[in-house]
Amino acid sequence: MGLLDKLLGKSAHTVTARPSGVSFEVRANQSILEAALAQGIAFPHSCTVGTCGSCKCRLKSGRIREITNFGYVLSAAELQGDVILACQAAPKTDLELEVAGLASKRLHPAGDFTGRITAQDALTPDIRRVTLRLDRPLHFDAGQYVQLAVPEVFGARAYSLAIPPHADGCGEIALFIRHVPGGAFTDLLFDGRLDDVELRVHGPSGNFWLRESRAPMLCVAGGSGLAPLLSLLEDAAARDVGRPCVVLFGARTQADLYAQDAIAAVGERWNGAFSFVPVLSDEPASSDWAGARGLVTAHIAASFTAFTAPDAEAYLCGPPPMIDAAEPVLRELGIAAENTHCDRFLDGSHGLARQELG
Repeated sequence: MGLLDKLLGKSAHTVTARPSGVSFEVRANQSILEAALAQGIAFPHSCTVGTCGSCKCRLKSGRIREITNFGYVLSAAELQGDVILACQAAPKTDLELEVAGLASKRLHPAGDFTGRITAQDALTPDIRRVTLRLDRPLHFDAGQYVQLAVPEVFGARAYSLAIPPHADGCGEIALFIRHVPGGAFTDLLFDGRLDDVELRVHGPSGNFWLRESRAPMLCVAGGSGLAPLLSLLEDAAARDVGRPCVVLFGARTQADLYAQDAIAAVGERWNGAFSFVPVLSDEPASSDWAGARGLVTAHIAASFTAFTAPDAEAYLCGPPPMIDAAEPVLRELGIAAENTHCDRFLDGSHGLARQELG
């Protein structure tokens, strides 16, 4: 504790999460979520800035200070029921929280890095594989993301890692980044104006990682949402995770399909049943495409029927409308909400963008 904290009478407070029993310390001027992630605790979260609601939990005892008003995200019933946002709450006393889905798994604590772009490779007309070299190796769990920023030019933008982790960390990372005309970050990136610029990189972040299980798994991605799933699947194949797996990938046209060779390579190494189904929503009817058409969520039930099981898991990455449409289908298939893990790619209107949409 620093001198200023002592003079102001501030100190660290202990937060205990139920039913997991996980406890951690929160220093003065830290949010509950910030402290948890800094200590490698797998606290449920996504955006980290009070917009997605993924970190909401129930305050069972103790007092907190709201960093920003919870009312923008939580319903009146939730507020009356002592639900709080961990990313926008700072303890005033020791706390006891009810946190659903908090795993005992320890994640790699986030850190601050610097990086420079070393390559940009076109995957589709508007998605590139962007490679960055970091000042030191990054340790992360497959499925997590990093935040990029040039403070004097643009604020933090979050992008999922498209590579599997390495035991010694990764000094070079790759991201799938989609260009949106008018985007403060992606216009500069795709024009090559960031090629010689030092980027601030913060991470890893995110609670999207493969849970330990032998149960069947369904993976659904849309657009650049394939990045975290590819990281997760390549890591699982390397670790010889033998689980039945179906991968659905939604794109607009054949020109928007990418990484199919990488997914095929995963399937060849996979220890168990593995199926990949690309689905095109806007492919011309006159084209030679003989595969699935329509919305990717419309193909979930038929694709996953052979693998249904009471403890089956789903991993969804991409635009919120896709995930929102998928969730009721998963419930009908019997995949429980607690076994559904989502990475919603929020846009700039939601604060910290998981992908920049303008």
